Amino acid sequence: VLFPRLAAALRMPMPGPALLLLLLSPGLAAAFEPLTTAGLLIGPAITAYYYLNCRFQECCTEDWIPLDVKGLEADLRRELFGQHIATNVIPKAFDGFLSNTFSRKPLTLSLHGWTGTGKNFVSKIIAKNLYKNGMDSKYVHQFVTSYHFSNAEHTSKYKQQLQEWIRGNVSLCHRSLFIFDEMDKMAPEVIDSIKPFLEYYSQLDGVSYRKAMFIFLSPNLIISRLTFQYSTEGVPPFG
Repeated sequence: VLFPRLAAALRMPMPGPALLLLLLSPGLAAAFEPLTTAGLLIGPAITAYYYLNCRFQECCTEDWIPLDVKGLEADLRRELFGQHIATNVIPKAFDGFLSNTFSRKPLTLSLHGWTGTGKNFVSKIIAKNLYKNGMDSKYVHQFVTSYHFSNAEHTSKYKQQLQEWIRGNVSLCHRSLFIFDEMDKMAPEVIDSIKPFLEYYSQLDGVSYRKAMFIFLSPNLIISRLTFQYSTEGVPPFG
C-alpha cells in the first residue's frame, strides 16, 4: 500500500491548540392484498430496525448530530481566551449555514494563527457541539499534512484517495466535517483535489456536498488567505 498512514486513518476515528414493528394476526393478514400487507409490514419493520440500530450505534441523525450552535457559542466564550473575533464570528458562521435549508455550497472555515493560539482547540470545541461523539465521531475526519500527505512522490495517490474519502463519507452522511491541519505544508495539487467539493455544484457524481463542512488550519495569516483563495477561487497562491 502506497499510503499506509492514511489507509490506517480511514479505518478508525482520528483523535482531534486560534484559533418499530407491526404484527398482524393470521385472520387480519388474510384480509389484505399481498402487496398491501407487505407495505404495511416493511415500513414499521424498517422503522423498528432503524430505531434499535441507531439507539446504540452512531447514525447520521439529530440524536447523534445535534448541531448545537448555542452550546458552541457558550463553550467558545467560556473556554477560549483572547480570541474575541473567533468567539463572535464562528458561532454566527455555523448558525447562518446550518439554519439555511437551501445552502448553495458547503461551509468553509479558515482558522489561522501560530502554534498554541488555539486552532485545534477551536476545532475540538466545534466538533464537540455539533456531534455527540465530538472528535471521535465517525462523521468527523481530521487530516494533518505532515502525517497524511508527507511524501511528495505520492501526491497523485493522495489526490485520488482524498477525493474518494470525501465523496464516500459525504455519501454516508451529508453533515460530515472535514478538518485539514497544516494547510501551509499541503502540496498545491492536493489542495486542488479538494476544490471541486467547495464549489457551487448541486451534485458531483450524484452526491451533494452542500451540507458538508470544511475547516482549514494554518499557522500563518498570509498563507492561510492564499491557500483559501486557491481552494475556493482557483487562484494560484503565488501566481
